[in-house]
Amino acid sequence: FVFLLKRYGQYLIRDTVSQLYHTYLLDRRPEAAQLRCQVLINLEEYFRDCIRRMAEQDVDYLHITSTVNSTTTTTTTTTTTHDDENSNDASGPTGASLKDTTDVHSEMASSIAQCYLRIVLDTYLSEDETIRQCVRKVVTCILEQGLVHPVQFIPYLIAMTTDRDTTIQQSAEQNLQDLDKTNPGIIQTKVMHGFKMSYQLQKLLAIANNNKNNNQQLNLQFDIIRGMTKVAVAPTNNQQSPYCSVNHFLYSLIRSSRVYRRGLISQLLKMFDNDTTTTTSTTLEEQLFVADNLAYFPYQVQDEPLYLIEQIDLTVSVSGSTQLQQFRDLLKQYLDYIDDDEGIDINKLEDKFLNLSDTIIDELNQCLRTSKSTMLLLLLKSYLKDVYSLNDTKITEYDHTESSKITDRPIISRKVNVKFEPKIILDTIKPSNHIDNIQRRKQILKDFADFKRYLLAFDTDTDDTVQTISELLPTTSLTSKTKKKPGGTNKRRKVMIDSDDDSADGNFQP
Repeated sequence: FVFLLKRYGQYLIRDTVSQLYHTYLLDRRPEAAQLRCQVLINLEEYFRDCIRRMAEQDVDYLHITSTVNSTTTTTTTTTTTHDDENSNDASGPTGASLKDTTDVHSEMASSIAQCYLRIVLDTYLSEDETIRQCVRKVVTCILEQGLVHPVQFIPYLIAMTTDRDTTIQQSAEQNLQDLDKTNPGIIQTKVMHGFKMSYQLQKLLAIANNNKNNNQQLNLQFDIIRGMTKVAVAPTNNQQSPYCSVNHFLYSLIRSSRVYRRGLISQLLKMFDNDTTTTTSTTLEEQLFVADNLAYFPYQVQDEPLYLIEQIDLTVSVSGSTQLQQFRDLLKQYLDYIDDDEGIDINKLEDKFLNLSDTIIDELNQCLRTSKSTMLLLLLKSYLKDVYSLNDTKITEYDHTESSKITDRPIISRKVNVKFEPKIILDTIKPSNHIDNIQRRKQILKDFADFKRYLLAFDTDTDDTVQTISELLPTTSLTSKTKKKPGGTNKRRKVMIDSDDDSADGNFQP
């Protein structure tokens, strides 16, 4: 039966066979994994057989064509024109028939690829490494023959570049490079879809890793999905970080174009906008994955981290004050407490806070959780300033509309031993199991005080407010009010937003 389908592909698009194969591929049960692999192997063998047969027919066609041309030349010099025409008539149809046969095989293979492509690609998101390997082989066969438009593969290829299996990873990287050469700009059309699919794959890989370890205690707790990973090869110099972003290859592929890399950064930062009207909201876990990637992208010129910081400032300036005011309104509504920029009187708040109902506490906690995305961006900005030695003066003077000759200067210094570890966010995603109701309420107050302190530090235009990642975890007592720095100004610095550069709006089109 398998040989029949491989040799006569027209049966693969018959309803009976097509429905059977789709049913097998949709079966996500672990015991059905071998059957799913067999279906993928059958499809791969068909496409490889197509490649072999068409290659053989191409050779035969070229051989017959060269024979006809040689015969025509000889006949012209030794026989009459009438005999020459008869020779062409006798040989011509044979070559034409071979070419027609090749076209028929190509059309059939294209029809089969279109019939199974979507289900095959969706099958890739699996915990089973063998299944992912089989999908990779089918995808390679289809791409080699150009049977369907390549844009459909891009999100999955981007995800494949983050696979822990080096064979899958390297194959996908090569495929993306080839597509980028033959279809410039095509990768940018699906880059966000691919980024989200990378996160889904990392979640599946974490599940598979837990199952492999067979640790019951580990399985009871979910792992935090990070967007960076340890470098496989030990760093060879002091300028190489021991960590890299999960999607480092994707960024390295498009970073040479200032428009494309800025477009990617702008699109990624939109995932931190909790006020967006999109149908699907981004979770804090996904935002952490994105922030990790932004922290560890292989930046090479000063424009890259500076542009990212500028866009973070724009995002925070819009969302931060709104989120702070929302929590203040709830404090006034439920506690009759009017908050200001001077700090928080914990002694006045704590007793009232402990007496609130669980429903109100949940509302306050949910309101505060929406501010975590802004907090994460502030932590990311501080990390970038520390790693790339960027002071506030350099950030303020940066203008993304300037010529690339000015902004694209190489990065000279980079701290490699600083790890992006936003503990406040990590504790929110995976809270301690030993916290009781009273501690939970105190933690909400503490988180609000932290968020307010960082946001006021963002508004204050000083060089020494929050400079390094080591200062991001508050050590001062919450009972004392925050003191303003003498001579400091509470005026938010102006961020450059007027630009004729199309890259500022996140548009990937050059």
